[in-house]
Amino acid sequence: MGEIRLFPGLLAPPAGLDFLLDLPSEEGLHLVAFAEGALDALKAAFREGARSLVLLSPVLFRDALLGARLGALRFGLERGGVEGFARVGRALFFGALSAGSEEVYEAWKEGLSEAGLWRWLGRLEALTDERRWLRGTEARVLVVQGALDAFTPPLHGAKVADFAKGEALRFVVDEAGHLVPWEAQEEVRDLVADFLLGEGFRPLPGGLAL
Repeated sequence: MGEIRLFPGLLAPPAGLDFLLDLPSEEGLHLVAFAEGALDALKAAFREGARSLVLLSPVLFRDALLGARLGALRFGLERGGVEGFARVGRALFFGALSAGSEEVYEAWKEGLSEAGLWRWLGRLEALTDERRWLRGTEARVLVVQGALDAFTPPLHGAKVADFAKGEALRFVVDEAGHLVPWEAQEEVRDLVADFLLGEGFRPLPGGLAL
């Protein structure tokens, strides 16, 4: 049994990624990160020699499109605080599985704070291209994204997987958005469970999109 360490990021719902903590895994260190938490996980993988690395909706570089989306979120936060940010975020972070659910939206919004959102914005606005950290680890990599992620679309994840020296799997989950670990929790749990045990893993150039 290995050690699983979580990096949920600042936009995760209050429950975070704890639903993945009890999964069986191979010996060694296994890191699971959401969104901007990917960078902290990659640095830990480099320092500690992680065996595997799961990146859920990773945010590791900022391009013009991401910059424009961050600008819209900043405008929402400046004008309306947490509520303003959440209203803009609803169109960017949720897929068809939960975009219309007030219950899911309110549960996500409950975990947000104005101070935390400003930290999140500052961190992403200062982001350069941090994919280089993938070249500093021998860990096998799994990238999972929602097919309807409007904040970091599937191409964003593909560009992350491309830096993993070919030793990566990439899965796109139908109908889910940026918050894919919580919108499609059972599917994500099954994918991560197999990956932590090394089942079905094959290194493929450029990653594998299903």
